[in-house]
Amino acid sequence: MNTLKQQWVGASIGLLALFVALGGPAAATHAAEKVSRVVITGKQIKDGSIATKDLSKKARAALRGQTGPAGQQGPAGPQGERGVAGPPGPVDGVPAGGDLTGTFPNPQLAAGAVGIAETGVVPAVRITASGTAVPNDTITTVNWASGQQYETVASMYDPAEGTRLVAPVSGLYLAHVSIGFNPNDVGVRAAAIATNGSNSNPACFDRRSAASPALSTFVNATCVVRLNAGEFVTATVTQTSGGTLGFSGFESMSLTWIGRLA
Repeated sequence: MNTLKQQWVGASIGLLALFVALGGPAAATHAAEKVSRVVITGKQIKDGSIATKDLSKKARAALRGQTGPAGQQGPAGPQGERGVAGPPGPVDGVPAGGDLTGTFPNPQLAAGAVGIAETGVVPAVRITASGTAVPNDTITTVNWASGQQYETVASMYDPAEGTRLVAPVSGLYLAHVSIGFNPNDVGVRAAAIATNGSNSNPACFDRRSAASPALSTFVNATCVVRLNAGEFVTATVTQTSGGTLGFSGFESMSLTWIGRLA
Protein backbone atom coordinates (compact mmCIF):
# COMPACT_ATOMS: atom_id res chain seq x y z
CA MET A 1 0.00 0.00 0.00
CA ASN A 2 2.82 2.37 0.86
CA THR A 3 4.36 1.62 -2.52
CA LEU A 4 1.18 2.71 -4.26
CA LYS A 5 1.12 5.97 -2.27
CA GLN A 6 4.72 6.67 -3.12
CA GLN A 7 3.97 6.02 -6.78
CA TRP A 8 1.00 8.34 -6.60
CA VAL A 9 3.08 11.08 -5.01
CA GLY A 10 5.68 10.70 -7.69
CA ALA A 11 3.04 10.87 -10.38
CA SER A 12 1.58 13.95 -8.79
CA ILE A 13 4.94 15.68 -8.77
CA GLY A 14 5.35 14.81 -12.41
CA LEU A 15 1.97 16.28 -13.23
CA LEU A 16 2.92 19.41 -11.26
CA ALA A 17 6.03 19.80 -13.36
CA LEU A 18 3.94 19.43 -16.51
CA PHE A 19 1.51 22.09 -15.32
CA VAL A 20 4.37 24.46 -14.62
CA ALA A 21 5.65 23.96 -18.12
CA LEU A 22 2.26 24.46 -19.74
CA GLY A 23 0.53 27.01 -17.54
CA GLY A 24 3.20 28.99 -15.67
CA PRO A 25 3.50 29.82 -11.97
CA ALA A 26 -0.20 30.55 -11.44
CA ALA A 27 -1.23 27.19 -12.76
CA ALA A 28 1.48 25.52 -10.73
CA THR A 29 0.28 27.15 -7.50
CA HIS A 30 -3.30 26.06 -8.13
CA ALA A 31 -2.18 22.57 -8.97
CA ALA A 32 0.03 22.35 -5.89
CA GLU A 33 -2.83 23.33 -3.64
CA LYS A 34 -5.08 20.76 -5.25
CA VAL A 35 -2.47 18.03 -4.99
CA SER A 36 -1.69 18.88 -1.33
CA ARG A 37 -5.35 18.56 -0.40
CA VAL A 38 -5.52 15.13 -1.98
CA VAL A 39 -2.23 13.44 -1.20
CA ILE A 40 -0.57 15.24 1.78
CA THR A 41 -1.67 13.94 5.18
CA GLY A 42 -0.33 14.16 8.70
CA LYS A 43 1.97 11.23 8.06
CA GLN A 44 3.77 13.12 5.29
CA ILE A 45 4.41 16.21 7.50
CA LYS A 46 7.59 16.24 9.57
CA ASP A 47 7.14 16.97 13.25
CA GLY A 48 7.88 20.60 14.12
CA SER A 49 7.92 21.76 10.49
CA ILE A 50 4.64 23.73 10.73
CA ALA A 51 4.56 26.91 12.82
CA THR A 52 1.61 28.96 13.97
CA LYS A 53 2.14 31.38 11.10
CA ASP A 54 1.54 28.49 8.66
CA LEU A 55 -1.99 27.94 9.96
CA SER A 56 -5.05 29.69 8.64
CA LYS A 57 -6.93 32.22 10.78
CA LYS A 58 -9.76 29.73 11.17
CA ALA A 59 -7.35 27.05 12.37
CA ARG A 60 -5.67 29.40 14.83
CA ALA A 61 -9.06 30.43 16.20
CA ALA A 62 -10.07 26.81 16.65
CA LEU A 63 -6.89 26.08 18.59
CA ARG A 64 -7.41 28.99 21.03
CA GLY A 65 -8.64 27.89 24.44
CA GLN A 66 -10.85 29.69 26.90
CA THR A 67 -9.46 32.71 28.74
CA GLY A 68 -8.08 31.65 32.09
CA PRO A 69 -8.55 33.47 35.41
CA ALA A 70 -6.51 36.61 36.04
CA GLY A 71 -3.20 36.01 37.75
CA GLN A 72 -2.02 37.69 40.94
CA GLN A 73 -1.12 41.36 40.71
CA GLY A 74 2.57 41.88 40.23
CA PRO A 75 4.70 44.17 42.39
CA ALA A 76 4.45 47.92 41.82
CA GLY A 77 7.03 49.33 39.46
CA PRO A 78 9.37 52.19 40.35
CA GLN A 79 7.89 55.65 40.76
CA GLY A 80 7.98 57.67 37.60
CA GLU A 81 9.50 61.10 37.24
CA ARG A 82 7.58 64.01 38.64
CA GLY A 83 5.60 65.81 36.02
CA VAL A 84 5.64 69.50 35.27
CA ALA A 85 3.59 71.53 37.75
CA GLY A 86 0.30 72.65 36.36
CA PRO A 87 -1.00 76.20 36.52
CA PRO A 88 -2.19 77.34 39.97
CA GLY A 89 -5.88 76.96 40.49
CA PRO A 90 -8.17 79.66 41.86
CA VAL A 91 -8.32 79.98 45.66
CA ASP A 92 -11.04 82.57 46.07
CA GLY A 93 -13.74 81.15 48.30
CA VAL A 94 -11.72 78.07 49.29
CA PRO A 95 -12.14 77.33 53.04
CA ALA A 96 -9.00 77.83 55.13
CA GLY A 97 -7.77 75.11 57.47
CA GLY A 98 -5.17 74.46 60.13
CA ASP A 99 -4.51 77.57 62.22
CA LEU A 100 -6.69 79.67 59.90
CA THR A 101 -10.42 80.22 59.65
CA GLY A 102 -12.64 81.81 57.02
CA THR A 103 -12.01 81.60 53.29
CA PHE A 104 -9.27 82.67 50.92
CA PRO A 105 -8.01 85.17 49.89
CA ASN A 106 -8.59 86.74 53.34
CA PRO A 107 -8.53 84.06 56.05
CA GLN A 108 -8.08 84.97 59.71
CA LEU A 109 -6.24 83.31 62.58
CA ALA A 110 -8.46 80.75 64.23
CA ALA A 111 -9.37 81.20 67.88
CA GLY A 112 -6.70 79.72 70.13
CA ALA A 113 -4.31 79.08 67.22
CA VAL A 114 -1.50 81.21 68.64
CA GLY A 115 -0.07 79.92 71.89
CA ILE A 116 3.17 80.39 73.77
CA ALA A 117 5.01 78.08 71.37
CA GLU A 118 4.04 80.25 68.39
CA THR A 119 5.19 83.59 69.83
CA GLY A 120 8.66 85.01 69.42
CA VAL A 121 11.10 85.84 72.19
CA VAL A 122 9.98 88.86 74.23
CA PRO A 123 12.87 91.36 74.59
CA ALA A 124 13.58 91.66 78.31
CA VAL A 125 16.50 92.27 80.64
CA ARG A 126 16.95 92.51 84.41
CA ILE A 127 20.07 93.55 86.31
CA THR A 128 20.78 93.54 90.04
CA ALA A 129 23.39 94.64 92.55
CA SER A 130 25.45 97.77 92.20
CA GLY A 131 28.44 99.09 94.08
CA THR A 132 27.64 102.69 93.18
CA ALA A 133 28.44 105.27 95.86
CA VAL A 134 26.04 108.22 95.72
CA PRO A 135 27.43 111.65 96.70
CA ASN A 136 25.25 114.01 98.70
CA ASP A 137 22.75 116.06 96.66
CA THR A 138 24.11 114.91 93.28
CA ILE A 139 22.21 113.25 90.41
CA THR A 140 24.09 110.00 89.91
CA THR A 141 23.61 107.42 87.14
CA VAL A 142 23.68 103.89 88.55
CA ASN A 143 26.35 101.55 87.18
CA TRP A 144 25.26 97.91 87.35
CA ALA A 145 28.49 96.29 86.13
CA SER A 146 27.98 92.55 85.43
CA GLY A 147 24.91 91.93 87.55
CA GLN A 148 22.41 90.87 84.87
CA GLN A 149 19.92 88.20 85.96
CA TYR A 150 18.49 87.51 82.49
CA GLU A 151 18.77 89.00 79.02
CA THR A 152 16.65 87.54 76.20
CA VAL A 153 18.32 89.66 73.52
CA ALA A 154 22.09 89.98 73.79
CA SER A 155 22.18 93.63 72.71
CA MET A 156 20.01 94.88 75.58
CA TYR A 157 22.82 95.27 78.12
CA ASP A 158 26.57 95.72 77.84
CA PRO A 159 28.39 95.12 81.15
CA ALA A 160 31.38 97.06 79.86
CA GLU A 161 29.20 100.17 79.54
CA GLY A 162 27.24 99.30 82.66
CA THR A 163 24.43 101.88 82.82
CA ARG A 164 22.11 101.49 79.81
CA LEU A 165 19.25 99.10 79.09
CA VAL A 166 18.82 99.24 75.31
CA ALA A 167 15.70 98.58 73.23
CA PRO A 168 16.51 96.03 70.47
CA VAL A 169 13.28 96.82 68.58
CA SER A 170 10.93 99.78 68.52
CA GLY A 171 7.92 99.56 70.80
CA LEU A 172 6.46 100.20 74.21
CA TYR A 173 8.51 99.01 77.18
CA LEU A 174 7.86 98.62 80.87
CA ALA A 175 10.80 100.10 82.78
CA HIS A 176 11.33 99.56 86.50
CA VAL A 177 13.97 100.46 89.07
CA SER A 178 14.12 99.63 92.77
CA ILE A 179 16.82 101.04 95.04
CA GLY A 180 17.54 100.36 98.70
CA PHE A 181 19.77 102.99 100.35
CA ASN A 182 21.87 102.12 103.37
CA PRO A 183 20.31 103.02 106.75
CA ASN A 184 20.33 106.74 107.56
CA ASP A 185 17.62 109.00 108.96
CA VAL A 186 18.69 112.29 107.38
CA GLY A 187 17.23 113.87 104.22
CA VAL A 188 15.40 112.28 101.29
CA ARG A 189 16.09 109.54 98.79
CA ALA A 190 15.01 109.55 95.13
CA ALA A 191 15.21 107.24 92.11
CA ALA A 192 14.24 108.01 88.52
CA ILE A 193 14.17 106.42 85.06
CA ALA A 194 15.69 108.59 82.34
CA THR A 195 15.37 108.01 78.59
CA ASN A 196 18.37 108.54 76.34
CA GLY A 197 20.33 110.31 79.07
CA SER A 198 17.70 112.96 79.83
CA ASN A 199 18.42 113.10 83.58
CA SER A 200 16.78 116.48 84.06
CA ASN A 201 13.49 115.27 82.56
CA PRO A 202 13.00 111.67 83.70
CA ALA A 203 10.17 109.45 82.46
CA CYS A 204 9.17 108.68 86.07
CA PHE A 205 10.61 108.93 89.59
CA ASP A 206 9.99 108.20 93.27
CA ARG A 207 11.06 110.21 96.35
CA ARG A 208 10.98 109.14 100.00
CA SER A 209 12.12 110.56 103.31
CA ALA A 210 14.90 108.67 105.04
CA ALA A 211 13.55 105.75 107.06
CA SER A 212 15.70 105.42 110.21
CA PRO A 213 19.29 104.92 111.35
CA ALA A 214 18.67 101.17 111.44
CA LEU A 215 16.54 100.58 108.34
CA SER A 216 17.21 100.89 104.63
CA THR A 217 15.18 103.41 102.67
CA PHE A 218 13.59 101.98 99.49
CA VAL A 219 12.47 103.96 96.47
CA ASN A 220 10.80 102.44 93.38
CA ALA A 221 9.94 103.90 89.98
CA THR A 222 7.93 102.13 87.27
CA CYS A 223 6.56 103.47 83.99
CA VAL A 224 5.85 102.64 80.34
CA VAL A 225 8.28 104.28 77.93
CA ARG A 226 8.25 104.55 74.17
CA LEU A 227 11.60 103.60 72.64
CA ASN A 228 12.86 103.19 69.11
CA ALA A 229 15.38 100.48 68.34
CA GLY A 230 18.74 101.51 69.82
CA GLU A 231 17.32 103.96 72.36
CA PHE A 232 17.89 103.31 76.06
CA VAL A 233 16.93 103.97 79.66
CA THR A 234 19.12 104.55 82.72
CA ALA A 235 18.48 104.74 86.45
CA THR A 236 19.46 107.90 88.31
CA VAL A 237 19.47 108.44 92.07
CA THR A 238 19.88 111.31 94.53
CA GLN A 239 20.10 111.56 98.32
CA THR A 240 20.53 114.35 100.85
CA SER A 241 21.95 112.60 103.89
CA GLY A 242 24.81 115.07 104.15
CA GLY A 243 27.40 112.51 103.03
CA THR A 244 28.00 109.69 100.58
CA LEU A 245 25.61 106.73 100.74
CA GLY A 246 25.77 103.27 99.19
CA PHE A 247 23.11 100.66 98.45
CA SER A 248 21.89 97.94 100.76
CA GLY A 249 22.04 95.07 98.22
CA PHE A 250 18.39 94.97 97.14
CA GLU A 251 18.71 97.19 94.07
CA SER A 252 17.52 96.12 90.59
CA MET A 253 16.41 97.47 87.23
CA SER A 254 14.50 95.90 84.33
CA LEU A 255 13.24 96.69 80.84
CA THR A 256 10.55 94.54 79.17
CA TRP A 257 8.97 94.92 75.72
CA ILE A 258 5.15 94.97 75.98
CA GLY A 259 3.95 95.90 72.49
CA ARG A 260 4.44 97.48 69.10
CA LEU A 261 4.12 101.17 68.45
CA ALA A 262 1.59 100.68 65.63
